[in-house]
Amino acid sequence: MSHITQEIPVEQFGSQIGATKGKQLVEQALDHSQRFNIYQGVHKGLRAFMADTLVRVGSTDYTDAQERQDTAEVVRSLLHICGEHLKHENHFLHTAMERRAPGSSAGCAQEHVEHVAHIDALNGCLRQALAASEPQQAAAWQRLYQLLSLFVADNFEHMLLEEREHNAVLWRHFSDEELIEIHSALLASVPADEMAHHFRWILPQLSHPERVAMMGGMRQGMPPEVFASQLDTARPLLNARAWHKLQAALKPEVACHG
Repeated sequence: MSHITQEIPVEQFGSQIGATKGKQLVEQALDHSQRFNIYQGVHKGLRAFMADTLVRVGSTDYTDAQERQDTAEVVRSLLHICGEHLKHENHFLHTAMERRAPGSSAGCAQEHVEHVAHIDALNGCLRQALAASEPQQAAAWQRLYQLLSLFVADNFEHMLLEEREHNAVLWRHFSDEELIEIHSALLASVPADEMAHHFRWILPQLSHPERVAMMGGMRQGMPPEVFASQLDTARPLLNARAWHKLQAALKPEVACHG
C-alpha cells in the first residue's frame, strides 16, 4: 500500500502538489480548524512512539543481551499499541462512518488488515533477531530495523489519509457533539494501563492550546484528587517552559503543583 510514494526527487516534491491543489488543502484546513479532530492527539502520540522506537532499534547494541531485551520490550509495546489502535478505529470510527456514509471506510479497513499482517511479521522478525546466533545478529537486527522502517513509513502515510479523508467524512456527517460522544465511548473502552501509555506519548507532542484543551477536559471529568495525580504524571513529561505555560492556563487548580 502506498499513496504518495512515487519516485519524486525531494527538491521537486512541493511542485508536484501544484499551486491550485496546495491552495485547496490550505483552505480546507482553515475551514475545519475549529472542528473536533478525533485523530489529532492519538496520531501525534503514535507518530512520536513509532519514530522513537525506530531510532532505538537502529541504535541498539545487539551484542549486549540486556540492551537487546530492553529494545525488544519497547518494540513489543509499540506493536501491541498499534494493534489495539486498529481495533478501536474499526469498532468506533469505521462503524460510525459506515452507518451514515456506507463504503467510506472500506479502503482504510483493508489497510488495517494489512497492518495486522505487518504486525505479525514484525513480531516474528523480532523473535528471529533475539534468537540469532552471534554471527547472525548484525543481519537479523538490520532486517528488523528495515522492516520496522517500512511499517512506520506506511503508518505515517495511512494516518495522514485518515486525517484528511476520514475527517472529511466525519465532519460532513457528524456534529462535534456527536464526535465527542464517539471519542468518549472509545476512551472508556481503553484499559487504564494502555491509557497511561498513550498519555505519556500524546501530551508532550501536543501544541500548547491542544494541551490546555486536553487537560481542561480531563479536569472536568475527574474528581479533583484524581486530576491532581494526573498533573503529577504530566509534569515530568514537559519541559519547564511548557509546564509553566500549562500551569498558568489551568490556574488555580495547579497552584499547589508549582
